[in-house]
Amino acid sequence: MNKIIHRLLDLLELYFRRSPAGKLVGTGALLMAAGSTFDVKLNFGARASEQEYVEGQFATADTEWWISAGCLAIGTVLIAIGLWFSWHLFQDQRRKRVIAIELRGLTQSVDTPLESAIPRRVLGARHTLLIDVRNQIDGTKNQRQAAIDLVNLLPQQLKLAKDGRDRNDLAVYACGLAPVPVLFLAGTLLASESVINWMDWDRKELRWISPNDGADVGELAPVDFSSVNGDEIVCAMSISYPIDRNELTVSFPKLPIVELKLDGAYPGRVISEASIQNIMQQFMQAIAALQGMGVRKIHLALAAPSVLTMRLGSCYAPRNMPVMIVYQYQRAQTENPYAWGIEMPNSDRFSGLLVEQNRGLS
Repeated sequence: MNKIIHRLLDLLELYFRRSPAGKLVGTGALLMAAGSTFDVKLNFGARASEQEYVEGQFATADTEWWISAGCLAIGTVLIAIGLWFSWHLFQDQRRKRVIAIELRGLTQSVDTPLESAIPRRVLGARHTLLIDVRNQIDGTKNQRQAAIDLVNLLPQQLKLAKDGRDRNDLAVYACGLAPVPVLFLAGTLLASESVINWMDWDRKELRWISPNDGADVGELAPVDFSSVNGDEIVCAMSISYPIDRNELTVSFPKLPIVELKLDGAYPGRVISEASIQNIMQQFMQAIAALQGMGVRKIHLALAAPSVLTMRLGSCYAPRNMPVMIVYQYQRAQTENPYAWGIEMPNSDRFSGLLVEQNRGLS
């Protein structure tokens, strides 16, 4: 019941408070109310001669009835125009759809839905596409693969949610709090979506916000490719916090390590859209450089905010780039901190695949 009342209040605010239609209806109602009680009296006097003084009174309530009638007529017209605009706004609301894609995969994930953060001015019926893998992703191998399979269904679920609507009648929002490989895979699967409004969780303000309101960070430090000597490497990308190189050598003892990192750590910070674009460009340039050196498989260890992780996944091109396996970091497993990951889709396989290693790669 509370949800219905809240939705009705949202619609009233959308149609009558935050739209030209509401202003027209409100102005018209005020005019009609004023017109029905319009009463102005004006007393005046003038000396005609030294012996004569003329006095008079002008009263609209008694003689100028047309003023009240005019207010009522204009008010009626404004209300009619406002209701006409409201009807067209209602038709747009029925035709348009706003899809909120949300991934939950952390044990302590927030329960604040993404839908609540979408501005009310965005027209369209809300449709939430929630992928919750919290009960599977930390379980057995079969449970973890089942969680990945749920994420693999994202393109089909999105297609069903669109329900054949024209692209101009759709708005897509996306966010997630989940393990790094899951977020990266989701971004890769959403790469074909032309326009997505990305959101990230602000741990300080405890709400979803757009990267447009985020903070700028510096550019990545120059990349040292001197250790590359084969067709398989480890790429360590440090954005939120520095990745421990010693832990990488435990899980990948004989593979060269290439580092992409910011000069400082930015834990818990929502990164601005401009900084995200810069980091994505530098990431793609690094991948292209590695590919030019003959690298065919990349093991990616990534420490980055959720929205940046998804965006990096969205710029990964499986058909043209080396094979990419994105790993989950688990500090407690000191014997193998990067025990499992997800191999990204490729030209022959259009889904993510679970990869587990019991011992470090040689």
